[in-house]
Amino acid sequence: MSFSVKTPGRGSTPAPQLNLRAGAALSCLGSLCRLFIFFLFPSLCGAEIFIEPRIGFHGVFQLGRPFPLEIELSNSGRPAEGTLEIAVWKGGATKGGAPYPLYYRRDVFLSPQSRKTVQFTVDPDFISRPLKIMFLSPTGTASREIDLRRHFSPSPVILLVSEGNTIPAVSLGSTLTNRLVALTLAELPPDPRALLGVSHLILYDQSLRDLSRSQLLALDTWLTAGGRMVILGSLNYSLYQEPAISRFLPVRVTGTKRISFHPTSGQSDRLSPIADVWAQVSTVIGGKVLAEAQGMPVLVETSRGKGRITYLSLDVGRPPLSQWDGLPRFLQNLLAPAGGDELAPRTRWDDAVFSQLILSPSFISTYLPTGSLFVGIVGYLIGLGLFSWLWQRQGFTRRTLVAAFLLFVVLSTCGGYLLFSRGGSIPDGVLLSSSVMESSADGYVEIQSNLAMFSTQIRQYSLQMERGWMELVPVAAPSRDRPEPAVVFQDGSGSSRFQLPLREWDYRLFRIRFVDRFPLRAEFEQQAGKLRMRLNNQSAKDLVDCWLVIPGQRYALGDIPRGASWTKEFPLASEENQERSSGRRSDSVDFREISFKDKTREILFHSSFFPRDEGSVRWSTGAAVFFGWVKDPDRRVSVDDPRIRNYDYTLFRTIFPLAGPEDE
Repeated sequence: MSFSVKTPGRGSTPAPQLNLRAGAALSCLGSLCRLFIFFLFPSLCGAEIFIEPRIGFHGVFQLGRPFPLEIELSNSGRPAEGTLEIAVWKGGATKGGAPYPLYYRRDVFLSPQSRKTVQFTVDPDFISRPLKIMFLSPTGTASREIDLRRHFSPSPVILLVSEGNTIPAVSLGSTLTNRLVALTLAELPPDPRALLGVSHLILYDQSLRDLSRSQLLALDTWLTAGGRMVILGSLNYSLYQEPAISRFLPVRVTGTKRISFHPTSGQSDRLSPIADVWAQVSTVIGGKVLAEAQGMPVLVETSRGKGRITYLSLDVGRPPLSQWDGLPRFLQNLLAPAGGDELAPRTRWDDAVFSQLILSPSFISTYLPTGSLFVGIVGYLIGLGLFSWLWQRQGFTRRTLVAAFLLFVVLSTCGGYLLFSRGGSIPDGVLLSSSVMESSADGYVEIQSNLAMFSTQIRQYSLQMERGWMELVPVAAPSRDRPEPAVVFQDGSGSSRFQLPLREWDYRLFRIRFVDRFPLRAEFEQQAGKLRMRLNNQSAKDLVDCWLVIPGQRYALGDIPRGASWTKEFPLASEENQERSSGRRSDSVDFREISFKDKTREILFHSSFFPRDEGSVRWSTGAAVFFGWVKDPDRRVSVDDPRIRNYDYTLFRTIFPLAGPEDE
């Protein structure tokens, strides 16, 4: 058995295995060096963040209204966890105060080599200063400023959602004053406040089954707050049978057929009929039929709270209707503003009203222990009298009395300090909420809430707003040159927290608007010489101290418990009786002699809910007013802190205009 060993010669090359091992070793060494630098010098391997914003609806929003802001963050470096912050400007000359920044913030985590889209709803008061977007993180920062003057529209925006945008913008004509923006279904915002700058939403040939739950709730809330939805029929009638769109339709769609359509002009004159127009066959389940053709409903309108839904059964995107010259004017008539949409009378809320509240003994007791203070003062005076009596009797030596008196003063001072500064019942702050519920259709109410955050300490307050809130407006204070900047935290679920810094014995005032369900119906019917009132309280709340006030008369209705339902008739004062009782004829209601046991309620009633105009106690001419205080109202704005006291006052109010003699 023999062995042979071969050695490489002088001109031979090394084996390939040696090259592979050397390459692997170098690669391993490079990885170790990168890890070493990564952990010891993270700033050298930071994240690279890029910000891409999308303003409003394809770059358009209504000036003075909240609008959606979508921010796309791109990270091409290491992971980054930080805060996305948007700075907008509030106040200014138009708001009666100095401008100040308002910050919207959200915590964001970006994985390496990733993209993330974050949605906000922002509300700047003016756009002369740019909107600034910043991402702040220990591993990387980025910022971008946007000039909003290139994106605003002075009038509300009209949104068109259609599969493939099958209705061209030219169908509405070039005379349309509002900006028309075509969107896809995914671009509808999930926050109802982002739709406040939208006057109409047009749906055509579009399935809504891909809408998220938050988007559907946003559309519902926007409608009840006064939005307008126009649903145009289509040949694809099965899309209109889906549950997502059926919740908005006032009809039940069963099929399609060709009909002869007789359009009308603005003077209700019939034009030449259009034959073989595709229309949906449907059955009305709610609302009012405005136009029919061959026994089929063509135009149906229904209300949803303060909003309105209009359904047109015709397919305007297909011939022959799409080739009709009068189509733009016909569609513009559907988008015309509805009459009788006056806003409810605004409540008054300013420093003058809050000054009356803060000086009221009933409100002072909410943040100062007046009872303990009174007992302490009386005890201190009794102690002084006792020492004076002992001094005159000279039962003790003067040195003993002086020492006892000094000890009494020291103990009283220390006890008072501990009671009124560090102990006792003085809260850090008081949150006062005074709200007015204005009855609307379908059991909905519009709630105007006036908020006052009063602080006895220097601290931050975090106000939690419940869902359904639409507008939050800080009330400018003339005494403050520059308010403290506030911060709004918005999360992905749509809830918001308003973080507010306050100084000691300082306060801030706000207005906030809600739309909610409150099924209490108060209906009126004016007849000859009398007023019939039907009331049905199907809500979960009792009403106390209820009144009906009509010109020259007022009626105390007492308490109205939940589940109560009744009908009553009240006589209306004639012109002769009004002139005899007041010396002159007046069609105004009078709240002069209405008072309440709770003085805080009385101040809010006379100064905020029914404010006096130029010293007069007359208000709301020619109307019947029903109102009552809601017992134990739901808290819609709160501070989750046991050191903050919350006080809620809510009034339900219904105003019914009375017809004059010339209107009857």
